[in-house]
Amino acid sequence: MPHKLNAVRPRGKEHGNSQEQPEQNPLVQKPRFPSSPDSQTAVGAPIEFQYCAESDIQKAIRWFAEYLRAEREEYHPIAGPLTGEWRDMMEGYFEPALLDRVRVLELVDERVANPWFYPKAREKGFQHLPDITHKAAVTFLDVVVFNERMGSRDLFHGLVHAAQLRVLGVAEFTELFVRGFLRARSYFLVPMKAHAFALDARFAANPGVRFSTEDEIRDWWRAGRYGSASFPFIDAT
Repeated sequence: MPHKLNAVRPRGKEHGNSQEQPEQNPLVQKPRFPSSPDSQTAVGAPIEFQYCAESDIQKAIRWFAEYLRAEREEYHPIAGPLTGEWRDMMEGYFEPALLDRVRVLELVDERVANPWFYPKAREKGFQHLPDITHKAAVTFLDVVVFNERMGSRDLFHGLVHAAQLRVLGVAEFTELFVRGFLRARSYFLVPMKAHAFALDARFAANPGVRFSTEDEIRDWWRAGRYGSASFPFIDAT
């Protein structure tokens, strides 16, 4: 059973840097990403670019990483391990090391607050920021926090993001996520998110037909389908 928290957490708290980082996989070599605009994307719809100064992009990446680490530090002590039927349900889809490490938490009479850096990001011109309070669950490195009652598909989706973080590492994940968000101008079309949606749909459509989520992630990463750290932004300063 997931642990539950029935309390109201103070809002608007700004977080600083956190020293703790999740374990990264030293066996995965960083692939070379294609730099052409013809590179394969997660979806086929036209993409409307959002150009930002490179200095602002780097700042946003740092904010995002700090936010994930700070929230992980806050929720980890009160979250619980994945056990029982939930653990059995996810066996075979994820590596045992990830399932051993991950923690889950259901919030009661509370929802995860939007990131502290949103006002600063909007001042820098970042648009279409997602409302985290309306998401079913949010993954903070190796902790999946549920705004609502935990369900199998939402759990799977959250674990996909935990696996992405474990395979890519925090620095690579946050950079590709931020750049993917700016490129797509939509939270749901970020390649990281689109892949997680595709995998959780595959899980829901064929229950019991196991596949390696980490292998799927590595394949997408090596093929450049999560995007590039250099394309398509320019320094507008």
